[in-house]
Amino acid sequence: MGDLSDFLFKHNRSFPIGLSGKTGMGYILTGGISPLSRSRGLAIDQIIEIKGFWGNGKKFHLSRPNKSKESDLEWKALCGAAIFLAIITKLKLKTQPLRPILSWTANLSFTQLSECIKQAESWPNSLSFQWIYGETIFAHAIGEIKNANHEASLINLLEKLPFSCNRIIKKVKSLNSLPNLSFGKSNNNANHSEVLGLLGPAWQEKNLQVLMIIKDLIDKRPNKSCYLASQQLGGLTHLKDLDTSFLHRDAVWKPWINGAWLAHDQRQRKETLKWMEECWTNLEFICPGVHLAQIHPHLPWHQKELSSAFKEWLPKLQEIKALNDPRNLMPTLNN
Repeated sequence: MGDLSDFLFKHNRSFPIGLSGKTGMGYILTGGISPLSRSRGLAIDQIIEIKGFWGNGKKFHLSRPNKSKESDLEWKALCGAAIFLAIITKLKLKTQPLRPILSWTANLSFTQLSECIKQAESWPNSLSFQWIYGETIFAHAIGEIKNANHEASLINLLEKLPFSCNRIIKKVKSLNSLPNLSFGKSNNNANHSEVLGLLGPAWQEKNLQVLMIIKDLIDKRPNKSCYLASQQLGGLTHLKDLDTSFLHRDAVWKPWINGAWLAHDQRQRKETLKWMEECWTNLEFICPGVHLAQIHPHLPWHQKELSSAFKEWLPKLQEIKALNDPRNLMPTLNN
């Protein structure tokens, strides 16, 4: 996605990439949540054409639907669930005009995070809030600037946010110029990890209750590289006419659970996976949905994450898979 962003930059165009420029086409095909999703939509919403091979080996080339109903269902299945059905070889994507990005970063206290979330839930769609909670709390607000007046109004909103230290407000040319949402460099070879993305509505009056649960979970994490983080979608209900396998158009927050353990330490791996399940169980009341940016067919919670991601669409998705991938060569949609 970083390469795509760099290429488009030369032509004064942009695409809503995510918080890491290192992801590939999987970012788009699993939904693609960007700091710009509130106004631009998801990455899958930008797809115009899809080419590839079904699991049964048959070639396909689909355009955004306006034809038969069966074609519509195949399109819906591929936009958000392609990994279970097919190998995608080519996408044709819609791009947008390049606009400057406003970036606010800061370290926060627990109370300040609560206040930031409260303010962010009333922001316009052109601004989004992201945070990561581990040893410390780091937050990042990102806005796309339309014109000088709009920039002034965004800066006014960002100036109201509380912070403990290291606050920086700056303007950059593209999403690729932004820092990653992380705690800095880590030795990736030392740790293995799993990530589970959740989806849910605004926290509103439950704000402090949810954060107290998160604080408790952070305090008992089995490895210091475990953390909880979140992106703001702010509700994509204005894009509900786009029929895709991403059903959670009304989701306001996408919290994700990052579980890590020392490589080859099976005891710690077991503890970490148990901690991740505890996080999920404790947050499910406010985040009933799942975003399958990562899949876990090797873990016992795979069926639950499928049900939470695809809900009433899952049986039809399984029918489409049975027809197009009868030998189950692609990742499974069953237990």
